[in-house]
Amino acid sequence: MRSNETTCPPILETANALACQDGIWRDEASASNLDYSDGLQEEAILEQILDETQDLSWDSSAFGPRFDNWVLEYHLSPLRANILRGLSLAGSDQVLEVGAGCGAITRYLGDLGCRVDAIEGSAARARLARKRCAGLDQVAVIHGNFHQLRLADGSYDLALFIGVLEYAQRFAPVGVSATEAVVQMLNKAMAALSPKGRVVIAIENRLGAKYLSGWAEDHLGTPWSGIAGYPAAGGIPGGIRTFDMSEWESLFGELGLKHRFFFPLPDYKLPRAFVSDSGANAPGVDSVLSRHLSVNRTPAAVPLVPSRLQQTALYRAGLLPMCADSFGIVLGRSDETLEEAMPHDWVVFDYPGTGAESGICLKKDGNAAMPFPEMGSVDQALPLPKGEPLFQYWLRCAAASPDREAFLNLLCDHARSAAGSGKSAPASALLVGDDGAILAEGFPWPDAEDEDSRGNVLAWAESAIAGFFGFARSDLASLPQIGDWAGYDALKQAVFDRLSRESQSEDRPSGRFTYPAVYWASAGEGFSEERKCVVRCALEGTQSLVFTLPEPIGVEMSVRFDLSDHDFEGAAQTVVLDSLAALTAGDSSRIDLLPALHACQPEQMHQLHVEARDGRVLLEVQGNDPWFVIDLGRLGIDPGVALDRVEVSLTWQVFG
Repeated sequence: MRSNETTCPPILETANALACQDGIWRDEASASNLDYSDGLQEEAILEQILDETQDLSWDSSAFGPRFDNWVLEYHLSPLRANILRGLSLAGSDQVLEVGAGCGAITRYLGDLGCRVDAIEGSAARARLARKRCAGLDQVAVIHGNFHQLRLADGSYDLALFIGVLEYAQRFAPVGVSATEAVVQMLNKAMAALSPKGRVVIAIENRLGAKYLSGWAEDHLGTPWSGIAGYPAAGGIPGGIRTFDMSEWESLFGELGLKHRFFFPLPDYKLPRAFVSDSGANAPGVDSVLSRHLSVNRTPAAVPLVPSRLQQTALYRAGLLPMCADSFGIVLGRSDETLEEAMPHDWVVFDYPGTGAESGICLKKDGNAAMPFPEMGSVDQALPLPKGEPLFQYWLRCAAASPDREAFLNLLCDHARSAAGSGKSAPASALLVGDDGAILAEGFPWPDAEDEDSRGNVLAWAESAIAGFFGFARSDLASLPQIGDWAGYDALKQAVFDRLSRESQSEDRPSGRFTYPAVYWASAGEGFSEERKCVVRCALEGTQSLVFTLPEPIGVEMSVRFDLSDHDFEGAAQTVVLDSLAALTAGDSSRIDLLPALHACQPEQMHQLHVEARDGRVLLEVQGNDPWFVIDLGRLGIDPGVALDRVEVSLTWQVFG
């Protein structure tokens, strides 16, 4: 049952004159409303969503899908809780949350059973936080100014400043500098903690990788403001300031506080992973960092620079601690207290409902990953090969030299290696060694789905190139030396042509070849040598054939595929037809022709017997002129479509 009244008063009540109205506690002596808001319309939508949602838990499926509106995403997403989920906060029974916002993290703490005092300066947000925490009577929402509230010594186990200290000066007494305001808030919080109590801070890094690439500062929406140090004479709005690592370390030194850093990825607002300061060089961290590129949280356009390439270079140089886009920081009075709070070198979080139903983590000083949340079974250990993510390596190679031929050779070598070795892992999970060769084992991403492209070099290349462009498109577009070959279609076609030519020219150990052909003809016309495309094919193993037509053909035509022209010798030849597709001119959309082959009538075949078995098509060759005809006009293809390529993957099973 929901209740807007709290039966458990806040811990703060022991030192402040608080009164509860509509489930929200207020300081009667100094009630004030701090002037920040996401907008009346957004707050009204948030209130409506919370009123209409039955399951308000931190990981409610109602809040799992992404929202189109950033304000809704930030205040409702279960990802918000990840800023704490990778830490071990056992014994943190009584929590002080400063700047609770609309209650996303408050709800997480309440669902864990913590007694929470959630301070929020905005009346509207305090009301929304109370709604989000409906039914959690041990959670008290206090509308007030942290600077004006009194905290009893030793009354809390944990204090949180999540996205708060960048605004410390704005709401501090007049004349207090940004650094002084932060020092005052931290001193006040530390005095209110138990002997083993801890403070957790989350904040942007003034020298984050994205800011070094010229991206807009998250709060101000202008580039270079933080890099320049927020000069007072620069016309920058007062009261907003972030800090770099050296500034934080200097501040903690003055306060005499022990500290540990961790780095939420891509930032602290919606973390999907994090790396601890002890895990910056841990096994697998290169893959974790590579997947989580900087994100723009402002309306400003992202500058056309190779941000992923720059970020990778900084991190590979060991500069993650200095250049992470966000900091997570744990403060305490002893190293032991901090060590207990940081059990992981890195974590990739689960995200139910989005394809990432489980996560993985690496325990401190570990060598193998484990599922996250942890199940406690050593049988679930996942090996972490030492290697560089394949797409990251491709990007570095593409950027390093304008030599298109060298890059095409690299992609083709990797396509043959991956497809020929029977790897089922997607290219996005593959790793390369120091020599650039693909490793036998990839990174164990829990959301990686196996791909059925084993033995089919063209299918693997198509999938891998599509994934690569999803990974690196903006970087490729920003590199001037790459020029007109940066487009997906152009690169894919170049790789396909190269693989096709190589398959036709390579010498095979058996030395035996045949010459499959594709013919095309309009309705009422016969097939002729004038409309014919031929490739060479070895009579062994799996072969990928690409018939590049001299000119696009219309879908009203018929196509004849001549499987072989080699001399028929003795026993019949059996061929597995793995795939047969026509590709459209322009966008290279694939049209699967295998179903049409099943529907072929006897008069549409010659010296072939077709059999479907275990989801595959088996062709029994019964002579030296086997062929079949497919009437494209019967397939229901849009009449405006033109075809410029036919791709075939087949496997010779028996050679007679």
